[in-house]
Amino acid sequence: MVTDLRTFLEELDGIGDLKRVNGAGLEYEIGCIAETAFHRRGPALLFDEIPGYPHGFRVASNLASTRQRSLMAIGADPDTPEADAMRAWKARWNSYRGIPPRVVDASPLLENALIGEDADLNRIPVPVWHELDGGPYIGSGVAVILKDPDTGFVNLGSYRLQVHDGKTTGLFCEPANDGSAILRKYWDKGQACPVAVSVGPEPVVFLTASGSTGCPPGVPEYEYVGFLCNEAVDVIEGRMTGLPISAGSEIAFEGEVPPPEAESRREGPFGEWTGYYMITSVPEPVIRVSALYFRNDPILFGAPPFKPHRESYAFSLPMRSMTGLWSRLEKDGLPVTRVTDLVKMGAVVVSVDQKTPDDVPRIIRALQESRAPCRINILVDDDVNPEDPIEVFWALGTRLDAGEGVHRSTVQSAWRLDPLRTAEEREIREPIPYRRLILNGCRPFERMKEFSPVNRFSKERREATWEKWRLGDWLQGGR
Repeated sequence: MVTDLRTFLEELDGIGDLKRVNGAGLEYEIGCIAETAFHRRGPALLFDEIPGYPHGFRVASNLASTRQRSLMAIGADPDTPEADAMRAWKARWNSYRGIPPRVVDASPLLENALIGEDADLNRIPVPVWHELDGGPYIGSGVAVILKDPDTGFVNLGSYRLQVHDGKTTGLFCEPANDGSAILRKYWDKGQACPVAVSVGPEPVVFLTASGSTGCPPGVPEYEYVGFLCNEAVDVIEGRMTGLPISAGSEIAFEGEVPPPEAESRREGPFGEWTGYYMITSVPEPVIRVSALYFRNDPILFGAPPFKPHRESYAFSLPMRSMTGLWSRLEKDGLPVTRVTDLVKMGAVVVSVDQKTPDDVPRIIRALQESRAPCRINILVDDDVNPEDPIEVFWALGTRLDAGEGVHRSTVQSAWRLDPLRTAEEREIREPIPYRRLILNGCRPFERMKEFSPVNRFSKERREATWEKWRLGDWLQGGR
């Protein structure tokens, strides 16, 4: 079922994976606690008794920042190993059939409806998530809702939104995103673009809006969520824009985005998922707020990015890599058995089951043409665990020929969060050169039979010994 945020928090509480924190301040304290818990693989967090706000006005964070909670958020068994989860997900993804959202008349979201001059974002506690942020950001755990004026296509995107004042937020949206294309259609006509924002939608709605669940390009996100959950997402129509807002949302607001030449404000800095801040604030479009809705005792859903490690601040399964790069390689007939993120920002690992001498060269050529924002791409044989950085670097240290196995690639990219961009380049919205490295950590195909065998017992002998001696009773880890 499409579980709302409150139900998901109750489920986490039921298994002892939720920590309640009372009295933390909006400036830095909530963000610092969330960052510390993330890096120590701590529980999900629910903040209450926030100074300056009524009891019950809460902030939740770190909801899917471990693999177990990520699996729960998409309705899967939290104890499933990543490799098994990815295989099952991929099989399901290949059978995609969208289920459109269902319009309903009533929702707890409408328990408090503030229209026009009464709409005031300052009613909601919004943290300053990182130490160097330019202000509070209401847009992290959000779904920004836009509708194509020509086709009627409804797009959900998770874009960052800085609160400038009670009636205005910033809107940072990368030029390559579907949301940018919709905005430009209105702006090219000299019109403001209608927008609705769900703050604290159902977790699977946020994860799909952020791209974490691998929604394919051109597929409506609400329909994709319906497919994942085997049931339609309930939505209400916004009173000001008519845009579909998920009925399970905790908080939502509506408004319009005028053309940048009509109104822009400097936005940022903001600590991003790359592990860096943008160097300076940059002029960005704004949302002029015309309506605010929230449930009684609302919960703001925070998904602030933190410096990456093996887990991810938003979703700790590599669905985006699987459904994007992996699927493209498979469509080209390449023997790729897995694509995963070695770290969430830094290296993608491609597992290869070599069948012919041309398999690895063809994969390298495909990676050279890929536009994925990752500077290091590593190929390994499928006897290497792509989740384990020690195994991956062992393969590189023993199988990489530095003379033949190192390849470079340059593509054009409009990715403005690229940490290597200068302050001046951050303001450029057109593509500029983006350089990547491809490292071949696979054994040479012509030497596969004679290559030194790996110093480890066979899988069959390990499993037989495991069962006979009941090693699982006193050893942790796999066989």
